Amino acid sequence: MKGKMMFMLGLLILTIPKLKGEGKDSIPHFSVSQKSVYSFIIQDSPARLFTMRQFDEDYLSGYRLYSKMMGDFFSPRLKFWIQAFTNFAVFIPLTHEEGHRSILASKNIGSISQPFFLSKRGGYIEGVTDNSLIKLRDSDFPDFARLYTSGLESDYMLTHREEGLLAFEKEKFRNLAVEYLMRKAIILQYYLMGFVKYDVDGTEEKDELHRDIVGNDVYGIVRHLHRPAMPFQRYTRYAELTGEETDYLKTMGYRSLLNLINLNIIGIPNIRLSRKLSINVGMGHTMCPFGDFIDVNLWIKYKKKLMIETYLRQFQNKGYWFPGGGIGVKDYPLTDKFLSSVNIHLWDQPVDLGFNDSKAKFGGAVEWVGKYFFQTRQKKQLKGISVDLGLIYKTAGFLPEEVKLQKHFGIRMGTSFALDK
Repeated sequence: MKGKMMFMLGLLILTIPKLKGEGKDSIPHFSVSQKSVYSFIIQDSPARLFTMRQFDEDYLSGYRLYSKMMGDFFSPRLKFWIQAFTNFAVFIPLTHEEGHRSILASKNIGSISQPFFLSKRGGYIEGVTDNSLIKLRDSDFPDFARLYTSGLESDYMLTHREEGLLAFEKEKFRNLAVEYLMRKAIILQYYLMGFVKYDVDGTEEKDELHRDIVGNDVYGIVRHLHRPAMPFQRYTRYAELTGEETDYLKTMGYRSLLNLINLNIIGIPNIRLSRKLSINVGMGHTMCPFGDFIDVNLWIKYKKKLMIETYLRQFQNKGYWFPGGGIGVKDYPLTDKFLSSVNIHLWDQPVDLGFNDSKAKFGGAVEWVGKYFFQTRQKKQLKGISVDLGLIYKTAGFLPEEVKLQKHFGIRMGTSFALDK
């Protein structure tokens, strides 16, 4: 089936005629590198609705369009208040819970998302039996642990995507400011709960299908990393944590402040070193299935076409550090209508993705995305629509937004819209 889909996609690209015209119907020269591009993944691997990467990319493109259009109809003050409310009550809970749900879907476990702030738990995932969670814990602890960290993983990667858009001047700060700053604040709020007793879970519901799958994300992951064989319970209260666990929780709180180290926090997109060269640097932190990691990020833009993103990453489990890093070229215009991206990721990680493992296993991933644009005849903002194809190969290991911890080859297809800036 996949072979037929790929054949038909190639046939479509080869057979769609070039749009030509003369006189009043002629189309001006089109160069996608001079446009704003909004990309949407239609199908990702594994074929679930949605993977974490798919939902994050689709949401962010939709949000950018939403914010851009609001600027055409509302005053800056009214736009701010509408965005602040919708982000707080709808968008941030929605994407956070989709991060959790995507891991369940990748393990073929059905669930129901209740992603809105006005729901009884302010956003949660229900519809999963205790037996399903116990079976996952006992057979695949790294994926079980990721149920706790995946919401914050999604939040972290969305802010990282936004920092790239700002550093490369692909989006204006005023369009992302509310989303970016509020999401940073939410990340900090989760991790800084380690400094106070902040129990929000209450008593477990009588019907297990109405219980949140994990309860408090951060309290829960800290307890499970330190005591994976503890009798099963979904919700974790601060008083149930040991002294060692509360100390670890506070370490996560301190490290979360690294997420504030970026010029975008104060509205500066990058540092211009010359007329052709600009850079931005920043740091980040969040937890992962075997502990946490710290990023040092660098974005380089040269001659408005070459956009390079690179990072150094330090993973840590309970007592050991593991290095990682990566580099990518983003949306490089091979022709006026064809953009290509490539990313390479390398890492050492605990051999069994365990919190106590001392031995490391080397791994990595390679990603490629191509976007071929067809020019439209519109005289308004929409100038081109693309056919997108993405490929990824990764070894066993943890890669943010990639829901498979196992060795994996994936294909994704989608489309992008090119609009005037």
